[in-house]
Amino acid sequence: MSVGTTAQPARCAVHPARRASDLCPVCERTRCAPDAASYAARGCAACATIQTTAPAAPATEWLTRGALAALTVGYLGAWVAAQYVDTQYFALIVPALIGLACAWAASAAAGPTSAGRPPRVLVLIGAAAGVLATALSDRLVPGGQNLFVPVGHRLPPYLAAVIGAFAWPVLFGPPKSRRQPVSP
Repeated sequence: MSVGTTAQPARCAVHPARRASDLCPVCERTRCAPDAASYAARGCAACATIQTTAPAAPATEWLTRGALAALTVGYLGAWVAAQYVDTQYFALIVPALIGLACAWAASAAAGPTSAGRPPRVLVLIGAAAGVLATALSDRLVPGGQNLFVPVGHRLPPYLAAVIGAFAWPVLFGPPKSRRQPVSP
């Protein structure tokens, strides 16, 4: 008597007790006839249950994350900016960089959005955090600075912080998607 190999029929990858009827069109695993009837072109029981994307976070969550991150970066940046409060050029450059960093932190902490670009509200949160950081840097200077007087001396750093925040999506944000022209 010769020892021969008997070919075992293929089994379903998900239900090994069932014989395979065909291959899954998605993952190319063997699948049984009930799976083929149930899932058809969607695949099989194994690949149909795999979630490809995580659900989007609710607006309150990404707004909170963005605000906390922007305020944290602004707080840390205020300590750096306090060293440059009364210098000629750095009194404008440093608040602009802090505004830029606050807008970055708000956008990065909020995570990806459906449009790919950070929502405008996150840039506004970054601008507000930049202004608060600039005000805090004025108070951290030994002896403290008056935040409102004279306006010509104190207003430019606040404007620089806002401009820095609004420069974030322009300089470092993802590019805008161009609309495809409609062909007649």
